Amino acid sequence: MIPGVTDLTETGIPEPLRLREFFSEDLLDLRMDYASIYGNDQLRSEISELYSGLDKENILVTSSTSESNMILTNLAVNNGDEVLIQVPSFMQIPGLVEANGVRIHKYYLEAENGFEFDIDKFNEAVTSKIKVFAFNYPNNPTGRVLDKSQVRAICEIANAWIIADEVYRGIEFDGPFSPSFAEFYDKALVSSSVSKVFGLAGLRVGWVVGSKDMIEKASAYKEYTTLGGSVLSEELAARVLHRDMRQKFIDRGRKLVRESFDVFDRWMRQNEGIVSYNKPKFGVIALVRHELEIPSNEFCRKLLEEKKIAVIPCDDCFPDLKNGDRYLRMCYCHPPAIVEEALANVSEVMGKYTGRKPIGVPRIKSAA
Repeated sequence: MIPGVTDLTETGIPEPLRLREFFSEDLLDLRMDYASIYGNDQLRSEISELYSGLDKENILVTSSTSESNMILTNLAVNNGDEVLIQVPSFMQIPGLVEANGVRIHKYYLEAENGFEFDIDKFNEAVTSKIKVFAFNYPNNPTGRVLDKSQVRAICEIANAWIIADEVYRGIEFDGPFSPSFAEFYDKALVSSSVSKVFGLAGLRVGWVVGSKDMIEKASAYKEYTTLGGSVLSEELAARVLHRDMRQKFIDRGRKLVRESFDVFDRWMRQNEGIVSYNKPKFGVIALVRHELEIPSNEFCRKLLEEKKIAVIPCDDCFPDLKNGDRYLRMCYCHPPAIVEEALANVSEVMGKYTGRKPIGVPRIKSAA
């Protein structure tokens, strides 16, 4: 990001973990050798406990979700396949799938339905020729999640490979983790990482979840990407995910997200009629519809030029979103005071392109 710009496009938690919060001196004796292709054994065990009914043999550690998506896409998709992609979604998997030379079909989440998944309409989009289904849940950019009944229904209908980017699983505002496709279907290939709720994007540690034979095949792909990850990063991730530690860090991440979301949600309510949204069910992404007199990409350019604030215009970045020129993807990925200040500046620029002056959020009162 450009220095001096407040980035409302990022998708991490408001305050990433600092090394001092989980470092201990015994790490100084860690041997800086090559890592195992499959990943740190303890880390694989800890990751498997995030999924019901799985063990470490179902896990391949990777260098971020990006590598996971690259591997699982090449694992499941062949040139000439027909693939059904749920849209809108983060564009990496659709891009990787398209690069493999496939025929793409699309199932659209619709604004009229609050961007909720409609199992009947999904069923109508399915044909017997489809070899792979691609999903991104919890969903970027709509903020929607799936419940167990929806995941089960999708798996029953699919009868083919499912690729699922689940990197936001765990960063729901409350309650248990969202259900994973890997918990219900042996032909699911799932990606995730420690980047979101754990606040460890700097470690670049992700993973693939799948059946044991597919994990073995995935490891062969990894030999030609990174071969092995960082020994230090994997050891640090294993400590944060340890069963005696992980809940503390999950609670920390969710608390930080809720505090910043409260500021964002208050701003949305105060500016009803200018902006609106289907309140997200997890942090830190909001798909915001606006009623401005200019399209999203032009507004975002003005916002960056005048206030040094970066927001994603959906007409440029989510081409499958209907009326994308009326939508912004905004993130509340900073501490509350920074979110508050940024939104005040967004309001000021919005005021130039609507008949009603938007307002910022009330100042956060400092503790006495």
